[in-house]
Amino acid sequence: MNEIGDKLKEARQAKGYTLDDLQQMTKIQKRYLIAVEEGNHDVLPGTFYARAFIKQYADSVGLNGEELINSHMDSLPQVSDASYTKGVQSTQTRSKTKSSGFLATIQDSLPTILIVLLVIAIIFAIYVAVTNGGGNGDADSFIQGDDTSEILEVDNNDELEDSEEDSDTEESNSESDDNDEDTEEDTEEDNEDETDELSIVEVDGTNNSTTYQISGTVPDQQTIGLRAENGRSWVSIQVDGNMMEQGTVEDGQTLEVNLDDGVSEISLVIGNASATIVELNGEPLAYGEAATESVRQEMYITFE
Repeated sequence: MNEIGDKLKEARQAKGYTLDDLQQMTKIQKRYLIAVEEGNHDVLPGTFYARAFIKQYADSVGLNGEELINSHMDSLPQVSDASYTKGVQSTQTRSKTKSSGFLATIQDSLPTILIVLLVIAIIFAIYVAVTNGGGNGDADSFIQGDDTSEILEVDNNDELEDSEEDSDTEESNSESDDNDEDTEEDTEEDNEDETDELSIVEVDGTNNSTTYQISGTVPDQQTIGLRAENGRSWVSIQVDGNMMEQGTVEDGQTLEVNLDDGVSEISLVIGNASATIVELNGEPLAYGEAATESVRQEMYITFE
């Protein structure tokens, strides 16, 4: 372990990095970096992190972390992935439980929603029937009046005028209905225009970092996830300056964090970019074109 620490320290000094510089680059606490250099892995937060920290340290100072670990396998503590796997499963379980609770609430409220919609439909049907049938009712009442003799004495000119008035009334009602339909269509189009579409734009990129800007309407429940494919990768997730998760993601696993409402910035560190997929709300975010050649990547996601 001391031999590994000496090599790492020499490589760091050759690069001109201080421990503070390395802490900023790797997001590993300074006291853990000192423990790695001194071979004091008892200070680390568990044997699982020993190899992860060594690999991240080595990659950051220009060494091959995998080869360094493989060449000193006997001097490294045995690592059990049980604790980390349990943590990842716990995170996924919390996310599934939250989704299940929301669906259960919708299902419980469904009968009430259906009843309210039914009442609204009945009221609307009555209103349409009264509106369209009001004029005919008056005509029927007039025709069925008690004074039959007066009705028979109406001359042809009066009948013609009544017929023209009824025709004008029907045309007016038809034009009113057409105007109502046009107004409803215009209102729907205005509502669609007012709804901002979700926009994801890459605003900056270097050889080892990519910055995305998110604007528009975001989902009510947001997640950020790091999924390992064809390899393993040490990663960390910070949300608004707070460290949410960090550790090594094994091949096929996903490290996911639920985001609170009002999140403004996400900072990601990926130790093995070629084997790590970044997903925002289940949708992959690509690394910038300028950053495709670097093994270690940083990604920043800001929300307007």
